[in-house]
Amino acid sequence: MDFTTPTFFFLFLPVFLVIMALSQPRWRLALMVAVSAIFLFLGQPAALIGLGTLAALTFFAALLMERRRAWLWPALMVLLAVLALFKTLAVWSPEMFGLPKSWETLSGGVIGLSYFIFNALAYLLEVWRGKQPAERNPLRLAAVLLFFPRLVSGPLMRYEPLARQLDALEITSAGLANGARRALIGFVKRVLLAGSLAPFVNAAFGLDTPNLTPTLAWLALLAYTLQIYFDFSGYTDMALGLAQMIGVRLPENFDQPYLAFSVSDFWRRWHISLSTWFRENIFFPLERHRLPVLGQQLNILIVFALTGLWHGFKPTYLLWGVLHGLALALESLGLGRWLKHLPRPLGQVYTLAVVMAGWVFFRSRSLAFALGFFPRLIGDTRGLILLPFMDTRPLPLIEPSFVLTLIAGMSFCLPIGGWWMSLRARLETRFPLMFFPLQLAQDALLVGLFALALAALVSSDFAPNIYARF
Repeated sequence: MDFTTPTFFFLFLPVFLVIMALSQPRWRLALMVAVSAIFLFLGQPAALIGLGTLAALTFFAALLMERRRAWLWPALMVLLAVLALFKTLAVWSPEMFGLPKSWETLSGGVIGLSYFIFNALAYLLEVWRGKQPAERNPLRLAAVLLFFPRLVSGPLMRYEPLARQLDALEITSAGLANGARRALIGFVKRVLLAGSLAPFVNAAFGLDTPNLTPTLAWLALLAYTLQIYFDFSGYTDMALGLAQMIGVRLPENFDQPYLAFSVSDFWRRWHISLSTWFRENIFFPLERHRLPVLGQQLNILIVFALTGLWHGFKPTYLLWGVLHGLALALESLGLGRWLKHLPRPLGQVYTLAVVMAGWVFFRSRSLAFALGFFPRLIGDTRGLILLPFMDTRPLPLIEPSFVLTLIAGMSFCLPIGGWWMSLRARLETRFPLMFFPLQLAQDALLVGLFALALAALVSSDFAPNIYARF
């Protein structure tokens, strides 16, 4: 089930909140597991069976590891084999591996599989390192691993901090209000911004070849750069808001990444929980045994190659990861220190150039398409054949709404929210009674945008969460 559906917003979520509010505290952990299971079943029944089985495996493996630490390796192999299987099925036909044709229904992926497995791996590694005792309560482990607000697309979080919060679930008026505001912001970002850009992006990158003029190629790349950010950060806003409604604080996953002055800075701001996971569980262990010459740079490349493959077993994802890895390796060799002495706008231009070049690989359906897309960006029109509108719609038509969305998207990549909150704090400090009209105006604007987004949602085909398939 996707958060951005009327069924979720107007049926699933209200029923869930009412049940949690009326239940006694000692039953809330079990209710959280039940609700997460229902959420999974409504979205993809097979996912409930698969993830439930893997949760049981994780539970028993951790218990066995306290007796013999070597049990870590078969557990890791099973989890990674399952992840690799479905990453492979997303690219190749199940029949190539002797699997029944019915497996094609799962070729699009299992809801939440990647994030579930990474959370399970982190938990097992913490138990193996002695940082976390094996969980004795299977409901508590299931509540953490299947916690529906973060199951589909994160953010990733360590086991014990989340488990402690799930032990003390509490619904308060302040948590409900602030969580609802955050969730509505995410809904608006996904539907009004990412959703409005999706038709143009899908049309441009859905062509068999990059048969685009340079102008359209740049518009498509800019639109995708904004689409993936607002779709993913909007989902994260919704996840954090939903969790906050029941008293759970999930970690922030984005911090204005397109204002980064280096690629290293970008990864401190983009998908923060994933980069933290790879740093703690892959990079640091590699660093303890790194080669004496260029060992750190090699480890960076390994980590980002794996980051690319985590998104899918395709050469385009691998090259996306390697591109970022190369940039980070160069920055670790001295480029990073040099960038700090440049005017910040120059560093931002460099970072955006690397990031947007990476998005070409990330979004392209094939390596050939990506390699053909770059010449269009530098003005090469060789082999360009103008196709009828019926074959390329909505290309090449540029509607005013698309232009307005691009402008709005670029504007909201700036710290507008921080500027507004700073101004509001100064006004309320000087005039305390200003809190009420300012809060009322802010909430009215948010509700109005939500109504507009809801109207746009029900009147068009909304593109699903981009990261749900990873």
